[in-house]
Amino acid sequence: MARHAIYEVFDHQKNDLLLHLLNAQEELSQVLVVLRTREGVHALSTALANVGIAVDSVHGKKKSELIERALSDLKSGKVQVLVVTDASARNIDLTGVPAIIQVDMPELVSDYQARLGLVEKLENGVFYSFENPHNANVLAKVEELLGEEIARERAEGFAYETQALRTKQTRNKTPKRGPRSKPLQHKKKKWKPKKYTR
Repeated sequence: MARHAIYEVFDHQKNDLLLHLLNAQEELSQVLVVLRTREGVHALSTALANVGIAVDSVHGKKKSELIERALSDLKSGKVQVLVVTDASARNIDLTGVPAIIQVDMPELVSDYQARLGLVEKLENGVFYSFENPHNANVLAKVEELLGEEIARERAEGFAYETQALRTKQTRNKTPKRGPRSKPLQHKKKKWKPKKYTR
């Protein structure tokens, strides 16, 4: 029977929780990980590669033959984790992918339902989603669509933060283009004695 659960975790701990689950659960040997942005995909792929996890990534600017190869490597077990953008996940064949973890909840509720449906067809499928405890709007819509409350799970041995990370808001200053020029120096003209000719 497929495992379907929500992990409530603050945004700044999502990557740490993912790494914890990858190390703790044997069934997560072939995982499709979904994030919303391409920047997030790059950052997570780099972080996973740095700790020795076989990882590849898919986003909108990747060539189709490279996307097909990455998906094939995931399904064959050549890579453990394939990190994809939410938009890219809609356009690739996820049939047979044994585990999907949505680090970011999808923008469209229908995407959640479609991915869950694919995993539920598998005997030992895994479908996890991470949700910020302070932002459960999408989750409420998903539960309304499914007509049931989704089970909440907590990862054993993971140190959950009790508060969201506070970040200082920076002012949106537009950088000046080109080299900076020094202000003109208003120099006084040097006094020169006039030459008188006879």
